[in-house]
Amino acid sequence: MRISYRHLKRYKEIAHVLIKYGFSFIVEKLNIEGIAYKIPIFDTSENIKNMTTGERLTFALEELGPTYVKIGQILSTRKDLIDQDIIDELSKLRDNTGKFPTEKALAIFEGEIGQGIKEVFSYFNEDPIAAASIGQVYEATLKTGEEVIVKVQRPNIESTIKSDLEILKTIAVSLNDLKKDYKVDLVEIIEEFETQLLRELDYTFEAISATKFRKMFKDSNEVYIPEVYLEWCTKRILVMEKVKGIKLSDIDKIKSLGWDTENIANIGVRSFFVQVLSDGFFHADPHPGNIFVVGKNKISYIDFGMIGIIDNKTLKMLNEVSLAVVDKNVDKIIYLLLEMDALSGDSNISGFRQDLLYLIHYYYDVPLEKISATEILNEVFRFFRKYNVVLPNQLVILAKTVITLEGTARLLNPNFSLDSLSKEFLKHYYKHKLNIKDLISDSRQNIEEIMLDIKSIPRQLKSILKNVERNNIKLNIEDVKMTKLEAVVVELTSQMSLSLILASIIIGSSLIVASPNIEKNVWIKYTALSGFFISFLIGLFLVIRSIRSKYKD
Repeated sequence: MRISYRHLKRYKEIAHVLIKYGFSFIVEKLNIEGIAYKIPIFDTSENIKNMTTGERLTFALEELGPTYVKIGQILSTRKDLIDQDIIDELSKLRDNTGKFPTEKALAIFEGEIGQGIKEVFSYFNEDPIAAASIGQVYEATLKTGEEVIVKVQRPNIESTIKSDLEILKTIAVSLNDLKKDYKVDLVEIIEEFETQLLRELDYTFEAISATKFRKMFKDSNEVYIPEVYLEWCTKRILVMEKVKGIKLSDIDKIKSLGWDTENIANIGVRSFFVQVLSDGFFHADPHPGNIFVVGKNKISYIDFGMIGIIDNKTLKMLNEVSLAVVDKNVDKIIYLLLEMDALSGDSNISGFRQDLLYLIHYYYDVPLEKISATEILNEVFRFFRKYNVVLPNQLVILAKTVITLEGTARLLNPNFSLDSLSKEFLKHYYKHKLNIKDLISDSRQNIEEIMLDIKSIPRQLKSILKNVERNNIKLNIEDVKMTKLEAVVVELTSQMSLSLILASIIIGSSLIVASPNIEKNVWIKYTALSGFFISFLIGLFLVIRSIRSKYKD
């Protein structure tokens, strides 16, 4: 592997740590020119030899510094990539970097804001209350009287992380042949890590996320989101309202106040489904340290550095998969996974089908109160790794958040189960789906998608005809049932025709209603009303036909 010699010292440090913790085969695999033979060969200590792979990896990442600690923390959420025993060890990684001098923090603040501490705050506690790998946190009071926390980024941390990421990308390219054996694209994974780490380096993202959550829960009686003072926030400075409450992890104190911990757990679960189903934007790290109890029936989220986003299309697809699982419809699950590009067409579909059927039947008749979401999701991730199923990243983050959420809820309520989780989900899902405003919005989006599909058909046909003309068409047909294909084409053509007629009548009737002559002739008005009535009947027919078609499937 060819290296950038400006990072020579860092390469040597990485190679030394890898050899120390028993990963010398990686150094040999990399074949780093000018380094490997200079690293002294030594036997791994007995203490390290007795460690598990997860423990050795965790200690190695800790020793390599903040970038690798952060990557370890991110890896601990990727149950689709690594086994649970390693994840359990990586989950122990903490930002235990030592404090840096407050003088440097003050200098960074003044450089970013353009004003000194005394010009902005009436009180500033120079003893930091927390120190992490990326930033350090202080307590302060604004001149206007609000109590706040001030997060200041570490000096030179951005250049350190960018340098480490450059090295990791070089290493990933060298090890990319692993993709052939393990179906893992290291380059793609490192690029994902890079995006997440660089986002954490920019406190503006966290400030905007917190502001969005505050808007989301502005009318809530159960969730409070601290205010972010955007005028004092920059890429390296974050100023946020100080939350006064009890950490969720302090169960004894919460109970001593006579507060119902079971109810608090339910509030957390309800708020999660509001985030996912109403906005598709959710707090992706709801562990006890990131949630405060601020009242008998009220919680507050803090630390918005890790958020998840899920779009309506993916959420609908997830719902269809869930319904297919309930119906034990394995073929539909495989079809949906292929649609999501999660399952490759050249995978062992037959083996996948048999094992999936067994997995569904294994859990199907077990009472929900006897199993946990964590147990099921871990089993699903193990199964997916076996068959190289690559889920969309947003679904991986959602699943990881559900696992964290269940763990937090069980801390408050030991009897919390998948049954409780599923009931809350169904309640909020159908409340969201039966909302008139959302139904209208979904209908509008569906019509827009149909119109876009119709517009794209001539272009696609033109492209196909061009390829036919150039004799550039290759067909690979296996086990195609032509009668079924014909029926599908006829059904699709009928629905498209009716949709076009429906759209035309609605547009025509709307133009008539908008005409200034409508009041002059009563028959013009009746014509417009008839158009709307006919379009209603066609729309109703399309809906019934669609429901019948799905029921048959």
